[in-house]
Amino acid sequence: MISDPQIIVFPEFLDTKPEVFSMEDLQDLDQTLADLQSNPPKNVDKIIRNWFKARLTIRDEFRKFEKQRKELGKVPPTPPIQPDRLNNWFQELREQVKDQLNSKGNGEQGKGNRK
Repeated sequence: MISDPQIIVFPEFLDTKPEVFSMEDLQDLDQTLADLQSNPPKNVDKIIRNWFKARLTIRDEFRKFEKQRKELGKVPPTPPIQPDRLNNWFQELREQVKDQLNSKGNGEQGKGNRK
């Protein structure tokens, strides 16, 4: 189960701010999601948070995104992702990541990085 509200809205962030992610970031995220999707551990939230922590640019932009989202009152609190829905969540997020990879493959460069 994923209960961290920030992680739950990550797909929206990816869709809204694709320029933040470099090709390498997206490839690494896709691999991380593939590993989690095939065998989701109980600490999925922590693994995804650690992925963010390793990428300061993405983490900082995500914090700005979250702050703006809260200020706008755009969306009420999102319920946790239940275990029976978790596989679908990973699959949907991976599809978004692959779409971004395809668009970056057309010559775009993101500014995301690991430091």
